[in-house]
Amino acid sequence: MPSSPTRSGAVSEDALRAPGSVSGLARALAALKRETDKPLPVRIAEAALAAVGARRAAVYLRDGDRWLLGFDSGKEGVPIEPPKALLENVVSDGGRLWVPLDAEGETHGCLALEGVEHEEPEELAAALGWIFGSVLAASRLSRLVKDAEFEIKARLLELESLYDLGLSLSGQLDISALADEVLYRSISLTDARKGTLIVFGERGAGPLVRSVGGDLLPAHALWSWELPEGEAVINNDAARVPTAGVQLSDCSKCLAVSIAVPGRRLGVLAVADKESRDGRVLDFTPGDARLLSLFANQASAAIETTRLHREAIEKERIERELELAAAIQRQLLPRELPHTPGFELAGSTLPTRQVGGDYFDWFPLSDGRLGFVVADVSGKGIPAALLVSTVHAAIHLQIDASETIVDLVSRIDRHLQRFSPAHKFLTLFFGLLETGGDLVRYVSAGHNPALIARSGGVIDRLSATGVPLGLLPRGSWREETAPLHKGDLLCVYTDGFTEATNGDDEEFGLERLEQGVRSRRTLPTRQISDALYGEVASFAAGIPQYDDQTLLIIKREA
Repeated sequence: MPSSPTRSGAVSEDALRAPGSVSGLARALAALKRETDKPLPVRIAEAALAAVGARRAAVYLRDGDRWLLGFDSGKEGVPIEPPKALLENVVSDGGRLWVPLDAEGETHGCLALEGVEHEEPEELAAALGWIFGSVLAASRLSRLVKDAEFEIKARLLELESLYDLGLSLSGQLDISALADEVLYRSISLTDARKGTLIVFGERGAGPLVRSVGGDLLPAHALWSWELPEGEAVINNDAARVPTAGVQLSDCSKCLAVSIAVPGRRLGVLAVADKESRDGRVLDFTPGDARLLSLFANQASAAIETTRLHREAIEKERIERELELAAAIQRQLLPRELPHTPGFELAGSTLPTRQVGGDYFDWFPLSDGRLGFVVADVSGKGIPAALLVSTVHAAIHLQIDASETIVDLVSRIDRHLQRFSPAHKFLTLFFGLLETGGDLVRYVSAGHNPALIARSGGVIDRLSATGVPLGLLPRGSWREETAPLHKGDLLCVYTDGFTEATNGDDEEFGLERLEQGVRSRRTLPTRQISDALYGEVASFAAGIPQYDDQTLLIIKREA
């Protein structure tokens, strides 16, 4: 285009009212109305040719700072060049005109004319530019409205689909069936040919893998995925380029997303090879990624809900079993105190869980003597409770057949070695009040030292006389005796008393227990027991304790 073309200003009313201009505008409008099935740039060029009598017309459409050729009526020859910049007015150069197509202060295109025969073409061209610009603006607005309507309808369809998917997933409480549902729905949602879903295993279990159309990735590769949480990754060259750090197999295009809840990954979902209606493999689009991400959020919530539901059912089952175990264990404890003339008795246990590993019992013998036992099993919960039941059964089975306390303890140890799990042991204090009441015989198998508070306030400690039961293949124990005079008090306990801790991680300790027994030795045994439990609870000041507490008191009446 020449460097010094002439420019004309805005169109005047006189020029537009001229017969030639009026007829030209009429021809242009008539041409625009004809053959509306043609593309708009073609219709504008034909209308311009009809209006100004030009030999050739070209229509350029604005694309940012560029001109895109919409239509050129010339069949041969060099195309009419577009202007080198946006135009403000009609530009004339010899037999050529460049007309900006403006509307609402914005240039939407450019009309280039060649071989114009109209006497004053600039005025008419300016009017045509305004008309054609308005038509282009209206057309563009119409397209924007249609695009917006299409986008809204597409989003509504996505939301409806996601809502339906959410309903179908929310009612599924079986993790395997849910995984199948998630995978098939995601493949259908993205028009994919194949897909793989991997869900992490729980509590050391292997991952749950579901695939359609072949495995896209091995299960062990799940841990190396570098997928951002909540955002799908598009790879339309998956045959050559790894997807999020993992090379997939037998696919050309892939869309992958992490299955996760806040702070925790649950697995990975990958779909591959989006298929068109004619069977071609298409690229995945950002819209596909957005849709799969939204669906993955729903799937993540459904999987987590299923897991939580299953955990709740499991927890409820365990609670029922614990309640049953606690009821059974309560049956193992003595329901009433034996009648022993000259003695006042008390015994109780306080488990830290529903079932515990402490045990105590009374054994009135046919010759008038009274046996008693306090045991503390290693461990907590159900395993410890099962060992308690084993000890209870062993004592009741063997006590009548045993000649001495050492014989009884040895029999119990052999029973435990045979019927209890390895690495399980217990401490035990078994005592026997002689008929006359002045003597107590005992075996302490690794148990805490029992206490005898003498009537004068002195405390004697009855130390262990052998190893804990079940600890060694062949243990050895000896029987000891201790006098029990009028006014004396025997206290047998488990380490849940002495090892109780407070907020400073300080233990209650043996000295405090001794002082508590000494200062209350003249009270009734039930009051002594309640007071000692209360003193430990006050010392702990609400800090949870992790060991059971058991207390057995025998007081010889003065």
